Amino acid sequence: MRKALVAAVAVALFVVLGTEYGYVRSAVAVAMGAAILVIGVRYTTSVVAVPPEPELEDVAEYGLKYVCRMCGLELKVEVAAHDRPPRHCGEAMELVRTGGRPPLRPL
Repeated sequence: MRKALVAAVAVALFVVLGTEYGYVRSAVAVAMGAAILVIGVRYTTSVVAVPPEPELEDVAEYGLKYVCRMCGLELKVEVAAHDRPPRHCGEAMELVRTGGRPPLRPL
């Protein structure tokens, strides 16, 4: 029913604009208006959608420590959201374990 209503409005716009400005121009105008409307609605819904919260895992007992080889920054990780190493200076940091028990599965 919704598609039929949208199609009826598009045809009505085409006929009204066609009699005044020409049918080729009105067809282009209706097509461009529909494309702009669809793109705008999709963009707005994608911006408004909230991404899900990542699942955090406590890894403090593993004693994970990362070092940036570019500048020497050291980072102790206590909570991790994914299994990739953190990035600093545009490069992935290198893992250095300083104690604790190793994880049962890769982090």
